[in-house]
Amino acid sequence: QGPSERAAAEIEAWDARVVLLHERPEAIDDVAVVTDDVGGAQLATRHLLEHGNAYVACLGGTEETPSVGDPVADHVEGWRRAMHESGRSTEGRLFQAPYNRYDAYQVALGLLSGPDRPPAIFCATDDQAFGVLRAARELRIDVPGELAVAGFDDVKEAGLTDPPLTTVHSDRPAMARAAVDLVLDDSLRVSGSRRERLKQFPSALVVRRSCGCGEPSPPA
Repeated sequence: QGPSERAAAEIEAWDARVVLLHERPEAIDDVAVVTDDVGGAQLATRHLLEHGNAYVACLGGTEETPSVGDPVADHVEGWRRAMHESGRSTEGRLFQAPYNRYDAYQVALGLLSGPDRPPAIFCATDDQAFGVLRAARELRIDVPGELAVAGFDDVKEAGLTDPPLTTVHSDRPAMARAAVDLVLDDSLRVSGSRRERLKQFPSALVVRRSCGCGEPSPPA
C-alpha cells in the first residue's frame, strides 16, 4: 500500500468528509471545488490568437498526466478548443513538459532554438511559463516582440517576471471557503444526494505584458 492508499483507508476509517480542491471528482458521490480550467485556458489562447499570432503552441503535461480530472489536462483541452474554434490545427503543436520551471526551461530551449519556433506559447502552469521566459532570454528572443507567452495559475511571481506574465487567475480564497462549506454540509453525507456536489468558480484572464499588451490589468 502506497502513502495515498493508506491515507484514503485512514480517512474512510474515520468517516471523515473529504472535499477535492482543484481536482474533478471521478466517483458520483465525490465532492469537489474547482476552477473553470477549460474556460480559462480558452481565454488565454484566444487572447494570444487575437494578437495576430498564426497559431499558439502548448506546453502541456507529461505521459503520467491523467487524461480526466486533472487541471493540466483541462488546460490542454481549453487550448485545443480555442485553436479548433479559430480553424487552426493542433497537430504537432502540443509539447510534453514537466510542471516545474527547470525542466520546462530545458524543453523550451529545444523548442525555441529549432527551425519551427512557434510565435506564441500557452503554458499549462505559470512555472512552465517561467522556464519559457528564461529560455527565450538566453536565446535572445524578444518577449513579446518575437514570442508571446501566457501561463495559468497567477502565482505571485507572475507579476515580477520580465516581462510580467499574462496568466489565468482563480479566486483561491473563495474556493477555500466553498470547500469548508461543503465539508460542513451534512446533506452531502447521503449517498446519491441530489445536492450540488461540484462547485465551479470562473477563471479570469490577467493581462500583463508577455502577451504583447501594454499596461497590466488586475484580475477581473
